[in-house]
This record gives sequence, C-alpha cells and structure tokens, in this order.
Amino acid sequence: MIRITAGTLRGRRLPVPRSDVRPTSERARQAYFNIIGNRIDGARFLDLFAGSGIFSFEAFSRGAAECVAVDSSRAHTAAIDKAAGELEAPIRTVTSDALPGIKRLGGQVFDLVYADPPYDYERYEDLLIAIDRDLPLREEAVVAIEHRRRSTPFPTNLTRLRHTRLAEYGEVWITFFMA
Repeated sequence: MIRITAGTLRGRRLPVPRSDVRPTSERARQAYFNIIGNRIDGARFLDLFAGSGIFSFEAFSRGAAECVAVDSSRAHTAAIDKAAGELEAPIRTVTSDALPGIKRLGGQVFDLVYADPPYDYERYEDLLIAIDRDLPLREEAVVAIEHRRRSTPFPTNLTRLRHTRLAEYGEVWITFFMA
C-alpha cells in the first residue's frame, strides 16, 4: 500500500500493483508537489506511466480540478478506476502506452504533466518530443519527467519546452520543463 501524503485524502492508502511498478518515494512526491506549489489549485493534471495512480490521487487531494492517468496496463487502470470510485476522486484513466496515449487525449489542455517511465525505458527523447509537439499545454505549464540518477536522456531540439530545474532524490531525479 502507498499513502497519500497531503490534502483532502491525506492518509488514505492505495494498493500498489503486483508487477514491475516502482512507486516514487513519499519524499520525492512531496518535493514535487512543494516545487509546483499553488499551481496545483484548479489544474488539469496528466499522469503518464501512472502505475498505482498515486500522483493523480495526490494531485486531486491537493486541489487539481481534473486528473487523467495514462498507463499501458489494463489491470493498473482498472485498479485506479476502482480506487477513484471508492474515494470519489474524479480521475479518468486511459489504457495506452504513453506515446500513443498523448495523441488519444483528444486535444485536452493540461497545466501539469508528470511522467514516471520505467528506469529501463528507452524512449525518453521520443516522450519529451511528443509532449513538446503533440500535447496541448497551457502557457507556463510545468512538465516533470522522473528518471534514473545521473542520466540526462533529453533532446535539445525542443520547440515549446525549456528546461527549468533538476531535483535530485537519491536514485530518483526529476527534470522540470516549462511551456
């Protein structure tokens, strides 16, 4: 089980899927939400590689107006749907790999994007390019990509996104971009 750390659902627990899901530590999650601060209030939040959906639930708990969780596993999205129903959280799921999932979002505009690919993910550059070129983002939207320590798997030929920050939490690094 993984715990929601703040907001209206603080202390509630979510099941962690039995698979290769590697939930982000509470410390790194709390740090992410501290960094984005009040931007969460009323935001449209996109959770790519959602796994347990913990980022979507944290975002809703802290004030996001809408959350969309994208994961390639039907079992993961079904578990997120079940928990969302039990917690009365307006979290919509999309069962898809992240890259085609971005295109399936139907032009929805997002304020915040969090992507947590598996550490062995080989398409970080493609992912960031797809977010940069294909995902509708509000002006000054924040995009955060979690990746393995000391890796910098990002392209330099972005058109909208600009690198703004790197946050380090042990083996987890989170790179921030702004539209």
